[in-house]
Amino acid sequence: MSGIERLRLLLAALTLALVGCGGGGGSAQQQPVPAPAAQSPGDVAVVLRDAEGDFFSYAVDVTSITLRRVDGDVVETVPLATRVDFAELVELTEFFSIATVPAGVYTEMVVGLDFTNAQILAQDESGNAVDLEPVDGSGAALGPLSVRIEMPSGAPIRIAAGIPAHVTVDFDLEASNAIDLVSSPAVVVVEPFLTAIPELEADREHRVRGLLAVVDANAGAVTLEVRPFRHRQSEFGRLRFLTDDETFYEIDGVEYAGRAGLDRLAALAVDTPVIAQGPVQDGLLAADVVLAGSSVPWANADVVHGVVTARTGDVLTVRAARAHHRVGDVSFHDTLEVIVSEDTTVVARRLTDSPVDHNSISVGQRVTVFGERSGSDVFDASAGRVRLNVSTLTGEVRSDLPLVVDLVRLNALRPEVFEFAGTGSGAAFDADPDHYEIDRATLALPTVAAADLVHVRGLVNGFGSAPPDFLATTVIDIDAESGAATLLASWGPGGTREPFVSMSPARLDVDLSDARYRLAVRGVPRPLAGAETIAIEGVDGHGIYAIKRSGAHEIRLYRTFDELVTALAAELDAGRAMVRIHAYGRYNAAADTGAAITTARAAFEFVAP
Repeated sequence: MSGIERLRLLLAALTLALVGCGGGGGSAQQQPVPAPAAQSPGDVAVVLRDAEGDFFSYAVDVTSITLRRVDGDVVETVPLATRVDFAELVELTEFFSIATVPAGVYTEMVVGLDFTNAQILAQDESGNAVDLEPVDGSGAALGPLSVRIEMPSGAPIRIAAGIPAHVTVDFDLEASNAIDLVSSPAVVVVEPFLTAIPELEADREHRVRGLLAVVDANAGAVTLEVRPFRHRQSEFGRLRFLTDDETFYEIDGVEYAGRAGLDRLAALAVDTPVIAQGPVQDGLLAADVVLAGSSVPWANADVVHGVVTARTGDVLTVRAARAHHRVGDVSFHDTLEVIVSEDTTVVARRLTDSPVDHNSISVGQRVTVFGERSGSDVFDASAGRVRLNVSTLTGEVRSDLPLVVDLVRLNALRPEVFEFAGTGSGAAFDADPDHYEIDRATLALPTVAAADLVHVRGLVNGFGSAPPDFLATTVIDIDAESGAATLLASWGPGGTREPFVSMSPARLDVDLSDARYRLAVRGVPRPLAGAETIAIEGVDGHGIYAIKRSGAHEIRLYRTFDELVTALAAELDAGRAMVRIHAYGRYNAAADTGAAITTARAAFEFVAP
């Protein structure tokens, strides 16, 4: 008998003795002793996300996501290679796979990516789509590669029977890619930076796509067979989400609310396509919006997602258009013409209490269009329907009453791509991107002043109805928004041995005098206050901090800032040079000791001496 087997017998005997002595009377002695946790499987939900960037499309194949247990056992969580467009995950997180795996403590993740047939498009300075070829640091074309992620020592992935586990994988596109539009053809140099945390992020919208399995109307719960990213077959596991009286439904093009929508959902056939979206609460998706039946884009229909950038009569110009074809394939178009009419059904997903019709579709609005292809670049929705989706804008405040901004981005597009003719009640009232008027109705506006940046969510006002130009449902003061600022600093291929003026457990003072750097808030460049140094400060509690050695595709993660600082010092002491820093956080230009960015998320890349 081995030492391990003797230890297991000893533990089992000790467990029986403790049960017999426990304070529960004789009934406790009759309860079966549970099997060791390592012998019982558990469920882990793998979710994918990305941060805001300039990519229209970043579609690559995720070939595998494996977990390695402390004893060396390796398990796969993805049943088959899946085309993932990470540009779709800017404002939400996608449930990717629900896998049943052996219980235990997992300390490593390996993500397999294949760039062989990648479709990567970014917008240039004029807002036009540019096709990019992915290459490595030496300029060679990228194919399959694997990225190994070492979980933080104090935050491994713990899987136990009956206790759902979660892992959020973040492919940081901005930190992973350097776009070169000067080369011919244009290229993107890829050095994948991925992070993972063993939890769901409470401040993000989450989405699940799949086929209807079970509706428990009494509990307000729905179970789906997960089918991420338009998969129509294979087993990606089951996910249960919750609904309530505030949940909005669109089922076969008809809108419902609360229990009426749940009852209609319960009447649908098993395997009906369903999409649910909302926040997570106590580890469960709480759906704000549920789409089902023919309202799901991949439910045997031709569907276009994009942003209206011009309108002439009943012809819309839709830019950054992602077309989902009924045969199952997806194509990207810089622009598409979409034809609507008074017979087009229009829905607005509770964004307005006013009736909506085809005249409600105006320039700047994000839309989902159901119709028929009518040529390679024409889409006919004259007898179809259009869903008005939540639109977002970033602007610099000109006045707060009324709220008027200088547009920086409208649905991630630069103002230059929009033609606002016809948006106003007369030509003199057409929307002006330099003076874009926002109706905030009864919303409590955060304290803002001229030149402050705001992020606004809502609905573009109807065509021919401006002013106002935009109907707000949310207004956020970006200067107070955690994670809105980004700092990117690089020192060239040789790096620097002295990236910091000073280091302490809670603060790094970065020397930018010899660096190429960019400081931006929601994509808007910000001048660095004072000298060419900036402090990176850790948050109280847990963050997610990464260190990578260039070219190795190996990433080590840390949950606390002091652990990160210790690891950075060890890298520098070992003679390695820092080539890049990428940090997200809250920017403070008026810090007492100079400009600072307070971050819960940062990445540092080193090169060997």
